[in-house]
Amino acid sequence: MKLNKAFTLIFLSFYSFSKLLAQTDETYLFPINPGNKNYLAGTMGELRSSHFHAGIDIKTGGQEGLPVYATKRGYISRIKVSTSGYGNALYMLHPDGNTSVYAHLREFSDEIAKYVRAAQYENKTYEIELFPDPYEFAFQRGDVIAKSGNTGGSTGPHLHFEIRDEQQRVLNPLHYGFDEIKDNIAPIAQRLAVRPININSRVENRFDRKDYYLSRYGVNYAINDTITAFGKIGIELLGHDKLDGAANQNGISTIEVFVNDEKYHSQIIDVMSFSLMRDIIVHYPYDIKVNKGRTYHNLYVDNGNRLNFYESKANNGYLNIEADSTYHVEIKMHDPYGNISTVTLNIKGKAPAKQIKERIDFELDRISYQVEKNILKVFTRENCEEDANKELSIYINDSIKTVLPAYFLNNVAVYLWDLHEGIPTSVLSCNKGVNISINARAIPHQATVINAENFIVNFPQSALYDTIYVSTAYEVRTQDSLEVFSIEPVTVPLKSSFYVSASPQFSHYQKDKTHVYQTDDAGNFSFVGGSWSGETIQFNHRSMGEFTLVTDDTPPVIRPATEKNYYYISDNLSGIASYTASLNGEWIMMRYEPKLRLVWIEWPEGMQNKRGSFELKVKDNAGNETIYTTKL
Repeated sequence: MKLNKAFTLIFLSFYSFSKLLAQTDETYLFPINPGNKNYLAGTMGELRSSHFHAGIDIKTGGQEGLPVYATKRGYISRIKVSTSGYGNALYMLHPDGNTSVYAHLREFSDEIAKYVRAAQYENKTYEIELFPDPYEFAFQRGDVIAKSGNTGGSTGPHLHFEIRDEQQRVLNPLHYGFDEIKDNIAPIAQRLAVRPININSRVENRFDRKDYYLSRYGVNYAINDTITAFGKIGIELLGHDKLDGAANQNGISTIEVFVNDEKYHSQIIDVMSFSLMRDIIVHYPYDIKVNKGRTYHNLYVDNGNRLNFYESKANNGYLNIEADSTYHVEIKMHDPYGNISTVTLNIKGKAPAKQIKERIDFELDRISYQVEKNILKVFTRENCEEDANKELSIYINDSIKTVLPAYFLNNVAVYLWDLHEGIPTSVLSCNKGVNISINARAIPHQATVINAENFIVNFPQSALYDTIYVSTAYEVRTQDSLEVFSIEPVTVPLKSSFYVSASPQFSHYQKDKTHVYQTDDAGNFSFVGGSWSGETIQFNHRSMGEFTLVTDDTPPVIRPATEKNYYYISDNLSGIASYTASLNGEWIMMRYEPKLRLVWIEWPEGMQNKRGSFELKVKDNAGNETIYTTKL
């Protein structure tokens, strides 16, 4: 089969050009204000809620419009314009096979902008992704390719800059010798936590995660008191890095754990695959993030975690603490500039005590329970007999199991039950009982269907990182007459979406305007969507919680801004779904900046002074539409 001649010429010219440039050993140029001191707002590997931060965020002094320079010779291989994420972004392919990325741009260079504008008008869309022909937009190192901005998901003016390898994996730009960034500050440790993992594990005699404050001695940190523990435990670290001249809390790229002077576990966040970014929610303790808003590093590899930047000597970084043994733990935090700080702690293995003179730190009924991963914890406040070892009766289908207290917190008995041994329907102690609201066990790599009251939940094979114990409930809230479909626990991370088919019991819904929303304790509503099929509505989501149906029949609002041809658009509930504009019946492009709630006309070349009838249509996610007309 013969190759197309044009393709052959392109391929050969690319090969020759690549070979020639590869021989120059050209260094990477800092893309903002090169040769001068610069400052960063974010670094590689910073922990965000749903992803690791890729690349670096370069400050632009709170301004937009700074020249953005090509970091190396190459050509533009990809252009993206979006109202979210990276906003306006350029991708440049270099002869060494790497790709540099420039994001949140205000505008492209003139020749690129003209090319993009033509494609937007041809396709009648503002948001667009383009792949120019090789060398259609070729640049030399140091050429201005764009102006910095604040587009997309950016929360302030800056340039997001990445270097990716041939597989589009993100590399750490700070390893490319940029003298514009100065860093003489070692990473900072804030807190450390120790978590029991198995039913027989203890930290300070309890089956509870324990948080510790750290004493600081320059670049060294310590827990001064010896920690007592037993069994399988995991260590979690809260910390950040700083660079000279900036207050921003940045990511820590390298953490090493040494146990009794032997390297035991490490993580080096220098290369990342976008396909695994979501696994950050098992890199940090998700339950602590949800409940307390703190993002620790797990210094162990949790179940389902597919990230490949860990090295563990044994047990995926978990420690097995034996009674009467001592463990000296050193945690070293490194940044890319060679600054190192150290956290030290000592752990003493101690067989669990039965009686603990501590108060519980939450309100307690006479009998109550908590679920922590696969462990059911039951608390009873009073002993009904003199026998301090009063058994707890655990009802599982038609059988009854009994367990003794694992330990006592003053007058509170604490019982532990491994849910792998069975899911109780109720537990009973001293003639006081409580129902256990676990509907099902869902297991990774197995599809699980739960038939709940008035709705069905389906967890596909790919949805889970670890085994979870699901509680479901249906209720009509009296305070606002909403039907609420609950899927718990909210403190468990999911790899991908679960699916729900709900059968609402109310008959008054205006179906074309009624959709599913996730609600929280503060009464806020977040649009989820869903589609009706007869009397049921189907939806999917990636986080568990409370879901309800809300009718949105209020159209969006459009109002002119003070600047000519600029308009504010907003919606009170479901959110803006789409917008389109025309002049004298012909499509005209509007640029949209969601964080400003602002749209404005982006004129095509030669039309800046055109006049006539202008129409702007805005729809929300519930299908409500507002039309604004005026004369230009």
